[in-house]
Amino acid sequence: MATQIQRNSVTRLLCTLVLSSVLMACGIGPLQKVPLEPAPDMFGITDRSAELYLAQAEQAPEPDAFSWRVLAIRAWLQQGNVGAAEPQLTHLRQQATLAQQPVLTLLDGAAALASGNTGLASQRLAAIDPNALSPGAAGYYFLLQANRFEQQQQPIDAARMLIKRHETLAVQEQSAALERIYQLLSQSSPRDLRKAQNTGNSESVNGWLRLMAILNNTDADPGQRRWQLQSWRKAYPDHPGHRYLSDSIEPGITLDDFRPAHIAALLPLSGQLAEQADAIRNGMLSAHQGQSSRLSFFDTNGRDMATLYQQLQQAGVDFILGPLLKEDIDALTSLDPVIPVFALNRPAYQPNLPHRYYFSLSPEAEAAEAALHMWEQGHRQPLVFAPGNELGRRVAAEFRTRWQQLSGQQARLAYFNNQQSVESDVRRALKNGNAAVAAGIGVIRGSIETAPPSGPIDSVFMVSNATETRFILPYFDFVRDSRAARLPTYVTSRSYVPGGEASMSELNGLQLADMPWLFGGAPQLMEEVETLWPTVGASWLRLFAFGYDALALIPQLAQLRDGAPAVPALTGELSLSEGGVVQRRLQWMEYRDGEWQADSD
Repeated sequence: MATQIQRNSVTRLLCTLVLSSVLMACGIGPLQKVPLEPAPDMFGITDRSAELYLAQAEQAPEPDAFSWRVLAIRAWLQQGNVGAAEPQLTHLRQQATLAQQPVLTLLDGAAALASGNTGLASQRLAAIDPNALSPGAAGYYFLLQANRFEQQQQPIDAARMLIKRHETLAVQEQSAALERIYQLLSQSSPRDLRKAQNTGNSESVNGWLRLMAILNNTDADPGQRRWQLQSWRKAYPDHPGHRYLSDSIEPGITLDDFRPAHIAALLPLSGQLAEQADAIRNGMLSAHQGQSSRLSFFDTNGRDMATLYQQLQQAGVDFILGPLLKEDIDALTSLDPVIPVFALNRPAYQPNLPHRYYFSLSPEAEAAEAALHMWEQGHRQPLVFAPGNELGRRVAAEFRTRWQQLSGQQARLAYFNNQQSVESDVRRALKNGNAAVAAGIGVIRGSIETAPPSGPIDSVFMVSNATETRFILPYFDFVRDSRAARLPTYVTSRSYVPGGEASMSELNGLQLADMPWLFGGAPQLMEEVETLWPTVGASWLRLFAFGYDALALIPQLAQLRDGAPAVPALTGELSLSEGGVVQRRLQWMEYRDGEWQADSD
C-alpha cells in the first residue's frame, strides 16, 4: 500500500512538472519568467497574448512596465475580454502620472466600446484632443473612433477616421487599413458619398468619397463612368485609392475630349433675379454669335437641380455654364456631374477637379485686386476704411488677407457706421493709424479693428459706394489738413460714377478699379448695346460683360489652366488659378474734372 501511495505521489509530481513546463512553453504561466525586452511602443501592433505582455510588465521597471500593461489591456480588449482588462486598468489608474492620463482615457474608451456601450465611449473619447497625442496614440484614437462609428452604422464617418489614421501607420499596416476603408465606403450610396464631400474634409477624404461615389454608381453609363474616373485620376495623382482602379483607365484628359457642341446656360430667368439674369443672358447671346455650338437656356428659379440635371442629360448637353446662385452650384456639385461645369459664382466648397471652373464678380475679389495694385504702387502702410456692416467687414477682411500675403503684415482696418459718425470715425482711424498701436486690439464699435504696424498711413482703400465715397472723402482732407496733399485713395467698382457728367471736384485724384469695358474697351460692341438697350446703367452693363466673357472664355479654359498668359476681355485681364478660378486684373483709372483718365502712375 505504501509503495502504491509513493508511486501515485511520484506520478502526480511528474504530471505537475510536465504541465508546468507545458504552461511555461505556452506563455500562460502566472509566474512566468521571460527574457526582459526593451520598452515597446504601447500603441504598436498587438501580436502576442495579453499574458506575455503582462509577464514582461512584472519584470520591467517604470515607465516601461506601464507600456507593457497598456499592451496587455489592449490585447484583452481586442479579444472582447473586458473582465480581464479591468483589474489592470484599475492598477494603472492608481499609479499613472499626469502625462499618462490621456492614455488611460483612451483605454477607458476602448473598454466601453468592447462592452458595446458606444454612448459612453463617445463621451470618453470626446475628452481627448488627438492633436496633443503622440502619432501612435493618435492612430489608436482614430481607430477607436472608427470602431465606434462602425458600431453605430455610420460607415462614412468610420472611414473618415481610418483615413486620418492611415497617415500614422507603418508601411506594413497600410494595406489592410486601405482595404477596410474601401469596404466601409463600398456600403454607402453614391448620393450619400457625394453629399459628404465638403471643405471640412482633407483632400484625401474628399478623394476617397468622390472615387467611391463613382465606383458605387453601377447604373452610370460606361462612357460617363470612364470620364469620371479619368477626371478623378488627374485630380488626385498620388491618392492611395489608385489601387482600386483598372490600369486600362487612361489618365490623360483634355478639353478637346469634350469640345462643347451643346452648351446649357443655367440662370434664374424668372423671380427676383430675372432682370440681372437677363443681362447675363444677353451677354452670352452676343458672345455666341457666329459659333457653331448650340446654346440653350434653362431657368433655375424654383427648380430641383437633380431633376434639371436629368433634363440636361436627356437634351444631350455636353457643357454647363452656370448656375449663378451658390446654393444651386452646391446642389449641382453634390450630383457629381459628368458634364464639364463653368459655375458663375464661387461657393464655399470648390472641388479641385478637371473641368470644374468658377467665375464671379465678387467685391472680395476686387478688394484682393486693390491690395495687389496698391502694393505694386509702392504703398506699405494702407488704411482700409469700410462700413461696419457684414459686406464691409467681409471685403475689408479679404483686403487684409491679400495684403498679409504680399507684405507679411496686416493692414489697418477701420469702420464707419453712418453719416453722423463719419467725422469722428475718420479722426479715430487717422489718429490710431499714425501712432504706434499694439497689434490685435479688439473691435471698437464704429472704428478701429486692428492697427498692427506703427508709422504714418501712406494710402487709403475705401470700401464704399459712390454716395459714401463722395461724402467721406472731404472728411479725410479736413481732418488731416486741407492744405496737405490728399492721401492716395483707392476704390473699386462700387464707387463708379459715369464720366462725362458734371464734375465732382471732391473726387479729383480718386483712383478706381473697374472693367475695361466701362472705360472705352470694345467701343463697337458698346455702341451696339447702347442702340439695343439705351436706358441701361453701369450695373446692367457689368452683368452683360460678365455673361459675354463667360461664354467667350470656354474654348480657352484648358489652356489657361495649364498656364497660358492672361487674355484681355471686357471684365478685365483674365487668367485661371490651379483650382480653376477665374482671376481678374481690373483697369485702374483716375478721376479728373468729370472724366476717368488712365492712372498717371
